[in-house]
Amino acid sequence: MNRDLLTRLATAAIAATAAVIQAACGGGGDMDGTTEAASRIVPPLIADDGSPMPSDPQASPADAAAWTVAGLYASAEQVEMLGVARADLLHVEVGCCGIEAADLAVWTAYGLRAAYDLPTNAPILVSGRDLRLAASVVDRLGEGGMTRVWLVTTLR
Repeated sequence: MNRDLLTRLATAAIAATAAVIQAACGGGGDMDGTTEAASRIVPPLIADDGSPMPSDPQASPADAAAWTVAGLYASAEQVEMLGVARADLLHVEVGCCGIEAADLAVWTAYGLRAAYDLPTNAPILVSGRDLRLAASVVDRLGEGGMTRVWLVTTLR
């Protein structure tokens, strides 16, 4: 046999094997997307050396006005995973409405950090209904020297 024919046969055999394995492992997903959601790999927020990992692109807000300077975004799954692994995690909820709610969230973060005697690199998760307002809190905390502050979003 010539080399091209062997290459094509090997490629076909690999493709057929991959198709059988995919079918045996549940196929490519259900029409409603439940298999895809269940098998999604959740990337960590913090690397082993303590530095922030690059954010999942699907976690960045669809509204560009809600983007943060640092570009750190966390999904609910990442928040849950980090909450189990970290005792020094702070979660700040930005209530409704306006600058007063943002001020309260910023001072709450500073107060909690001081009360627990945490360093400026303690992880802080900021969430709220108004992502633009919550993003402003993230940016203000970053300007204040806090280095690991994520905006909690929903996946797109």
